[in-house]
Amino acid sequence: MQEGRKRVALLMGSFNPVHCGHLAVARYVLAQDLAEEVWLVVSPRNPFKDAADLAPFEDRLAMVRLALAEIGDPRLRACDAEAALSRPSYTIHTVEYLRESYPGAEFIILAGSDIADQLPRWYRSDELRRMVRFLIYPRNSGEASPEMANAPMYGIDSTSVRKSVAEGAPLEIGVVPQSVSDYIRAKKLYAMRTIEQWTELIAEKPETADYYFERGRLYYRNNDFGKAANDFNRALEIDPGHTAARQMREMTEAIFNFRNFDIYNP
Repeated sequence: MQEGRKRVALLMGSFNPVHCGHLAVARYVLAQDLAEEVWLVVSPRNPFKDAADLAPFEDRLAMVRLALAEIGDPRLRACDAEAALSRPSYTIHTVEYLRESYPGAEFIILAGSDIADQLPRWYRSDELRRMVRFLIYPRNSGEASPEMANAPMYGIDSTSVRKSVAEGAPLEIGVVPQSVSDYIRAKKLYAMRTIEQWTELIAEKPETADYYFERGRLYYRNNDFGKAANDFNRALEIDPGHTAARQMREMTEAIFNFRNFDIYNP
């Protein structure tokens, strides 16, 4: 640790949505004095994840803020820094931005043990590991840092939360904070939507690439490839870095090319 610098642990993720497992780990770090503050850094999009089920950034940030307000510990903060960065967002860019913006802080990355195998795939991973210290907490698999070996390990993940909501099941107490559960219901996040419902969302402002992408996927499943291609193209106009939309557009173009190919032509 560098003398006189505030230790800030960065818990980075999509928080789609934030759940009690995230919060328990953050509070453990503070209780063990492993950092003086923990910032929950909300990512616009994880480069390793499909954006199809991703709630809008503004909603995910709002849920993190609600969860932290419910706890009421000023040492826990929501961080929206990645919204200002180019996409896809890479951890090293975030760290560089935060170090420049907060020169009085020593940043630590707080990450689950299940990422151990992914670290070599991270953009400029060797440089990142020289730049910051990692605190690895136990999650699913992999080895935790010695300081985090006794951290609580919750059998909760955001995927199962979204699945429960989509299936209409109530969110159990202790899975997400009550304020987050209320927000999900009020905003109708993660519910299964029809093409008509996505069209209504798109008509509202602001338009997002993810809205067009999701509607395009529904068109694609219904074999309406022309409308699907239009939506994927619109998503890429809004966000040229939308990898999933680009992949789906390429798949749609391959279908068009196959249909237009005359096998009897020499």
